[in-house]
Amino acid sequence: MFNTIFKFLSKLFALGLLIVLTACSHVPAKHAADTRTIDLSSASLPAIAAEFVTTRTGEEHEHEEHEPLPAEVSWRFWRDSQQITIERPQLGLGELWQRDGQELIHRKLYHQDRRAIEFQAGDLRMLDITPSWQKLALLLDSQLLDKLTADEIEWTDGIPTREYQGKVADTEWHVVMRLDVALPMLIERRHGEFSERTELLQAYPLNAAPWQPTPVNGYDVIDFADLGDKESDPFVIKVQAQMGHEHHH
Repeated sequence: MFNTIFKFLSKLFALGLLIVLTACSHVPAKHAADTRTIDLSSASLPAIAAEFVTTRTGEEHEHEEHEPLPAEVSWRFWRDSQQITIERPQLGLGELWQRDGQELIHRKLYHQDRRAIEFQAGDLRMLDITPSWQKLALLLDSQLLDKLTADEIEWTDGIPTREYQGKVADTEWHVVMRLDVALPMLIERRHGEFSERTELLQAYPLNAAPWQPTPVNGYDVIDFADLGDKESDPFVIKVQAQMGHEHHH
């Protein structure tokens, strides 16, 4: 049972990080006098709330074991210096990443069930899930950008942007970073018959966001280390079924 859960969680993380690491955007403009260009390697990124939409065409893998995502998914993102929250309201799912010194703590949130699975730093290392804080905060791996061809910074309606294009490991990438908020404005990737486009719909200073993360007080939190004792838990069984592990290929 534990091995089954381990495989299921690996797929679960892949599904979550797929969205996290391929985002894009379009945000209200500011006047140039109020705008500064942010170094994407900075440890002090602005506190931001943003809304994105991701559209997908085709299957990324020929034999995907998990339940495929809808063709279009809207999602929200909140970032401050210590915590990152992502919610996909139409799926009833969320993710929470918190800094604990130099370590990361992660929760997968299931809002309809009012349940969560929590992963300590050691659990993440065991699952070989070790994204840097910067990658999570930027919604993109800066090492990927280094492999793409970068244009000069352009200013449009007072907004500084930089466009990146290129091919990495058989995947074509087109990325537009919005440098005043340190978020992708657009990410398009194409691999064979599969394509994905993530676009930023709107962004706000965190203290002016029109929506807040779903409160999780009172949620039943399951420690990853305790999942092996939950083989009869209907919630665990249901989530496994959603990920397709009851199907035989």
